[in-house]
Order: sequence, then C-alpha cells, then structure tokens
Amino acid sequence: MRTLGLIRSGIACTIQDSGRMGHQQNGIPPGGAMDMYALRMGQHCLGHSDNQAALEFAYGDLAFETSHPCRFIVTGAPTIISIGHSERDSGRIEETPAHQVVTIKSCGQGIYSYLHVAGGFNTPPELGSRSTSPRERIGGLEGRHLRDGDTLPLGAQINQPNLEYLSNPAVRQRDVLPLRFVPGFQFDAFLDAARQTINSHVFSVTPRANRMGIALDGEPVDTGVVSLLSEATCYGAIQIPPDGKPIILLNDRQTVGGYPKAGAVISADCQRLVQARPGQRVKLVAITPQEADRITWLEHHYLETKLS
Repeated sequence: MRTLGLIRSGIACTIQDSGRMGHQQNGIPPGGAMDMYALRMGQHCLGHSDNQAALEFAYGDLAFETSHPCRFIVTGAPTIISIGHSERDSGRIEETPAHQVVTIKSCGQGIYSYLHVAGGFNTPPELGSRSTSPRERIGGLEGRHLRDGDTLPLGAQINQPNLEYLSNPAVRQRDVLPLRFVPGFQFDAFLDAARQTINSHVFSVTPRANRMGIALDGEPVDTGVVSLLSEATCYGAIQIPPDGKPIILLNDRQTVGGYPKAGAVISADCQRLVQARPGQRVKLVAITPQEADRITWLEHHYLETKLS
C-alpha cells in the first residue's frame, strides 16, 4: 500500500475535500477546504476528481516522506519546497523518489496551503466526505488534527496530470480588502449608528481566527438588539457578539447561533478573507442579492473555463 508519513505536521493540519453537505440539521458543519480555489487547482493539476482530498495546513511548516515514488503539488498560500538539497517555489508539479524527505516552509504570505498527492488520500469517507471535523471527531484520520508520525494511506497514482497551473488571487496582498456582503433581515433592526459603522468603518483581521470564523477588530458595533432566538447560521455570516466586534463565520462554524447578524459575506470574498493574515485591513461593503448572484456566476464561469 502506498503511504505518506508525516515527519512534521505543522499547524492545524487536517485532511479536507470539498466538504460534507446536507448534515447541518444534525449539528454537523460542512467543513471542507478553507480556500476552495486552491483545492480545485491542485485537483485539476493532478487530474483528480472534484472531491479528491488534500492536506490543509496553516503557515507552512510541513515535512513528509512517501513509501513509493510520488507526484505532488502544493497550492494556496505560497511556500518554499525542499527536496533533498534542491529548493523551489510551490505551485508546480513535483516528483520525489521513495523515502525522500520533503520539507515545506512558508513564504510569509497567506495562511492555508494544500498538499495534493497523486492518487489522493485514501482515508475512509464519513457521511459522504473525507473532510476532518475535529469538534465532531469525524472524517480524516480518526476525526482529529494530524500529528507528527502519522501515516496516511494514498490511492493509486494517476499517470497523466494536467501541467497548467493558475495563480491564486486569494493570496494577493491588499491595503484594504473589500468584503462584499448581502444584508440580512436583522440588519434593518440595527441602530442607525450600527449600520453606519458597519458600512463605513475599516476593521482589521485579528489573531482570533480559525476554521470556525475570523474575529475583526475596530470600532465596536452596538446593534441595539437585546435578544434573539437561536437560528441556523450560514457561511460568511457576520455575527455581532456582545463586545461589538464582528465575527465572520466560516467552514467549521456552529450550525446555530443567537447573536445578531448583519448579513453574510459572499463566498468569493470569504475565500480571500481566509488567506488574510492578522493586521490585514478589511471593509464591509453592502451589495444586493442580484449583485451577489452575478459575482458568483462570474467566479464559477472563470473556474469552469480555466479548469475545463
């Protein structure tokens, strides 16, 4: 059996694919790759199916070796790859012999990188996905974050990869990152001053960030909403907790919540947000549902055109 051995697992390393859909009513979040563009790019380059899993890890710092000769690619946040005494930038298909140590280091941009290995990671799917959901302890390897010394099974290597690689726009540095959002029904109940702060203030990304969500810092938002019944959450939801500091909910979010919500950041901008390092300035920009639909269509059309 082909395997990959983790020598150094790095930060928040998990197996992720396109996600586990249709189970939020049971309290199970969708999970899946934080940067879906990076996941799909690696799948495309290695000739994988749309739901083949990869290793997701934060801030670089990974080392591994494989039991057999192996083809792989690292996508997402840029990294430096060392194979033996040779160093090269990530973003292209690499070949390594059996038992060769490969190390991956961050370039100081972005957060999440993805290690795709030809044949994919062959852990058993649970509820239709290999994605790891550590809080629920399902998916991946024993439903947990990966650790140094773990051995992961690999599938059969595909012989004909695609050699084209496209740059990832999500990791481009920006002075102020716009986060376009569709206001929700609760937004109208906010105080006028709260709506003005949300629409005009520049916030910043804080270190309080993980796969559940990203907390923003800046002028506190006093919504004026005293109490709410808990209700279902969605990807990109802008929660306003009692301290007034917005939290953008992401892949491993709680499935229900009772904080006021201004609306939801569109998925395209969530992809950019997850790659933003602490200190990145962001601005919430309200758009209509029709504008959100057009942006989503253009993003999907771009991917389908480039990855066809």
